[in-house]
Amino acid sequence: MSGVTFEQLTAEQRQVADATAPTMLVFGGAGVGKTTTALWAARRELTAHGTSSKPLPGRRVLFVTFSRTAVAQIRSRAGNVLTGMEDAVEILTFHGLAFRLLCAFGRYTGLPGVPVLRGEARTKLATPSPTDYTLTYSDLLPRALTLLETPGPIASLIRSRWSLVICDEFQDTDEEEWRLLQALGRNARLLLLADPNQMIYQFKDGVSEARLDAARARPGCVEVTLQQGSYRDPTQVLPNAAADIRWRRFTTPAVRAAVDAGRLLVYRDVPDTDAERAAVIDAEIRRLQADGHTTIGVYAKTNSDAAGLSAALTDRGVDHVPVGFSEAYGETLAALLTMVRYSAGVADWSEVLTGLATVLTANHRGSKPPDLAWALHAGLHLPNALVDRLTKIKLGLDEAAEPLEEAVVTATQAWNVLGFTSGRRTWNRASRAFTALAARARLHVVDPLGQLERAVAAARDASFVELDGGDTGHIQLMNFSQTKGREADATILSYTSNDWYGRGACEPYDEASRILYVSMTRARNIVVILLPPQPHPLVAPFTRYSKPFPIDII
Repeated sequence: MSGVTFEQLTAEQRQVADATAPTMLVFGGAGVGKTTTALWAARRELTAHGTSSKPLPGRRVLFVTFSRTAVAQIRSRAGNVLTGMEDAVEILTFHGLAFRLLCAFGRYTGLPGVPVLRGEARTKLATPSPTDYTLTYSDLLPRALTLLETPGPIASLIRSRWSLVICDEFQDTDEEEWRLLQALGRNARLLLLADPNQMIYQFKDGVSEARLDAARARPGCVEVTLQQGSYRDPTQVLPNAAADIRWRRFTTPAVRAAVDAGRLLVYRDVPDTDAERAAVIDAEIRRLQADGHTTIGVYAKTNSDAAGLSAALTDRGVDHVPVGFSEAYGETLAALLTMVRYSAGVADWSEVLTGLATVLTANHRGSKPPDLAWALHAGLHLPNALVDRLTKIKLGLDEAAEPLEEAVVTATQAWNVLGFTSGRRTWNRASRAFTALAARARLHVVDPLGQLERAVAAARDASFVELDGGDTGHIQLMNFSQTKGREADATILSYTSNDWYGRGACEPYDEASRILYVSMTRARNIVVILLPPQPHPLVAPFTRYSKPFPIDII
């Protein structure tokens, strides 16, 4: 919808875009045009409501949200509305904003240099920190809040940068994110976009209906609700069905209409194993593509579930993008660098093994490292076949005449040599980027390896907190909690008999029903639901509309 003109906006959207209230709280369901409204609000702020064709001096806009997916969507839609104004608009996640502030002003919070981020995978493996100013994700917002909430010239300078701050998915902001918004709101106007039905991160501190009340309590807050009606599915067939299912109403005319129209398709008794589920998903992807659906989202319950499915789909030759593994991309860059450093004689072989273990762990996304990753890192017994493959890689690095040439080739081929399938696409993408970084580093006569080290460090940290451009593709696989902010022609929702929704979870499954609602409203045309042999009560009511999957698929 971002291609619409200002005159084509609804009356409510124009009211928001031209508002001058210190705080605007804007409600709207999935696909009703909240992002488009925000983009026009940004343009009207920068141009003094259209009186100028260029951003006026002193006017800047910050889009901030908790989700890198939301950042990607905002950036992809901004071009039509904010053409020529990109330099006056910043679009960041909360953690991305915090990291930028600490890179610029961290010395005023006690950091002795530019911070280095310690990812979850390294934490799980308990790898040593490379510097004494290493930060984890959980450190970023508290330190940024120290900058913003401590009276003085630094806080004033930061707060004066933006005249309008827009927060997308406001209903899921936690306590620290809300404090950051309030600090920025001392100078800037706040535009807060929310949908209570998409409040799916209630496990975060402070995420509840009370957050919306806190916004309403701000002086001069104006509340606006955008008119109903999804632009994602103009027929309203899927949005209406999803709205009823959100409230556990599975037998309404809206749900039946979606089933009868072939827009909601349910298969039952889909086996639980990754390989068998992947076979069914593979067949559905082919069918959907044959029917003209170009973009397809595949959703699973957890990160580890998605990782297992990704490996199984890869084994079947299904070209897809696993979403939510940006840390794996960054750690792959670091592992490639470690191999080059080993070839240059400035890193130990044990560091190479730990780097590979870190990549395996980042691709797994479970609560603990995979056994193989731990064995690599801790120097435990490894299968003979794997030892032989590691020896081949080590020999290639030892014999490389030029670390930034031959060693780069050996390093980028390592994942395939080892025979790992999990994370293969991420490794290949990082390898292409690393090869380009190494080529540029070779142009530096003085300390080319140091140049490569600095470039990789910057790219690794950016992949952790900024937009990761790798999560684009026609077929995307992710867990249900990562679906918000995404769109696809068709979506496949895959469940297993072992799905767990928390201790004491029972009807009406409020949080899980919100996630189900969000997942269903990502599709423009069709939703496919794969039910296991023993479906959880959350999705068991779909059984009444189900049919058996073709047994010859597997």
